[in-house]
Amino acid sequence: MALTHNPNPQFSRGDSSEVLPNIKSQMARLGLNVGQVESFEFDRAFELGVRQFQQVRGILCDGVMGTETFSELERARYQLGDRVLRYDPVRVLTGDDVLKMQRTLAGLGFYAGRMDAEYAAVTESAVKELQMSLGTKVDGVAGPQTLRGLDAIDRKQDTGNLFALEERARVAASGTSLAGRTFVIEAATTVVDFETLPMTPEQADTERAITTDIASRLAGRLEAVGAGAVVLHGDAVEVNTADQLGASAVITVTADINKSKDANGIATFFFGHETHPDINSPTGARLAQLIQSELAARTGMRDCRTHGRTWSSLKRLRTPKVHVVAGYLTNPDDLENLEDANVRNAIADGIAAGLQRLYVREDSDPETGTLSLAQIKAYN
Repeated sequence: MALTHNPNPQFSRGDSSEVLPNIKSQMARLGLNVGQVESFEFDRAFELGVRQFQQVRGILCDGVMGTETFSELERARYQLGDRVLRYDPVRVLTGDDVLKMQRTLAGLGFYAGRMDAEYAAVTESAVKELQMSLGTKVDGVAGPQTLRGLDAIDRKQDTGNLFALEERARVAASGTSLAGRTFVIEAATTVVDFETLPMTPEQADTERAITTDIASRLAGRLEAVGAGAVVLHGDAVEVNTADQLGASAVITVTADINKSKDANGIATFFFGHETHPDINSPTGARLAQLIQSELAARTGMRDCRTHGRTWSSLKRLRTPKVHVVAGYLTNPDDLENLEDANVRNAIADGIAAGLQRLYVREDSDPETGTLSLAQIKAYN
């Protein structure tokens, strides 16, 4: 049973709805404290429960029941064995049961895809390989017989995540030069990617001007060393552009806002989960760490560290992607920094340096904050 009939529902503190008891009941079954389950009110207790759920699931923690939170709650309904899993190209099954299946198949050496909790063609193919090894009907359908067989042969092997291993191998084998690679740079996507974090028109205009300028400066640096750079802005961002281009990475540059003027600093995000590292994109995680260290060293702004998240804006691509939050528009010091062309140059330099360091062997990795554009050219 769907939690709501509205395809794009959104509830926040102070709202009242007859569907909220159903939502609260589902979250209570997950062990979350949501206050009075039978209440129609979105009160403080329920907001705290929503924030806890969002934090655990690695999505935007804003206390709002929006589209992505509903999607994650729907995923959390299913445990492996609750339903028969089969590939439907029209309506792809998603859920925690699929994620468990992918993890187990990867540990057994059958699955080499991303841990995305989607029962798509690559997962079906892995199930078929499992069925062949079991000597059962090879139909790609994970029903009771296949799940019993999976449980019987799951030796809890520490074979590693095949997707992660293959991703690392591709990076290592691709050489050290940025020349000839293509990078997609996205700017000012906050209003698209985080609809429950509304900016005022003035804030949106400021973010667009600042991040578009940073994106342009970064594109100029990449083109100067022989790389291709495709810059996309806000609503013009197309989901599959990077995959279609065979891009090496996607860099999204945005700015943040907060109710508190004290919130400040730079942070980077990649597809992953802080408590489930087998979900992580190893290339995305490594690149995010490199860019974060470069930006902290070059700008002097507060280091808000690197974080794994399962935001839809990060997981919808196969291409490794790093989301750079360049500062808070609501903090006077951050805003002053971002309005300074020298700081925007430092951010562009730092991202370019991070991209180059991704392809350098770790035993010869340059010291953070030292790699210049001339030195990047020398890797060509």
